[in-house]
Amino acid sequence: MHTVTLYGSPGACSLVSMIALEHAQIPYTLNNVILAKGEHKRPEYLAVNPKGKVPALNLNGRVITETPAILIALNSTWPQARLFPESVDSIQRISDLSYLASGVHPLVTRYCRPDLIAGDGDVNEVKARAESAIAGIFNQLNTMLSNQAYWYGDSWSAMDAYWFWVIRRLTGAGFQLDAYQHVAAYFEQMHTLEPVELALKHS
Repeated sequence: MHTVTLYGSPGACSLVSMIALEHAQIPYTLNNVILAKGEHKRPEYLAVNPKGKVPALNLNGRVITETPAILIALNSTWPQARLFPESVDSIQRISDLSYLASGVHPLVTRYCRPDLIAGDGDVNEVKARAESAIAGIFNQLNTMLSNQAYWYGDSWSAMDAYWFWVIRRLTGAGFQLDAYQHVAAYFEQMHTLEPVELALKHS
């Protein structure tokens, strides 16, 4: 019997792990850490994750941090859940997750919270540069989705959960999908998936 506790925050990228847990039908406890109240910097949470960030996953007493590592751990522990297609090897999974975590995710922060990045600089410039970079990424994603339903073709995966959060966070901050009709349809379709619906109820 596995014990699983996810530490997350409403609106944060912990939603990705929640969707994966719901897809895999893994019973878990959700502990919300409210970032706006600074709860991620309080001693009781720093004792769980000294990085002071969410998500963190306590899996059978071991705390795992960073979304890619959490998704890989869930897939390794529950391979029958097929969070990744069997046809995609571990190196490709790590490569794809790393792209989202290090190549896309930071741009989301720069677009949605440029004030955290700009310091004494120009907030508008930080956001504009992020928007330009995101546009290039979304052009590529839009082209890919014109020929397939999900990141890995016809098979939903945890990568799609990550993309869902990216798109949701950006559009929630005003990013428009008018120029990316396939991305918009992909985003809309994912709202209909039960794991997404369940995760959103808890986020």
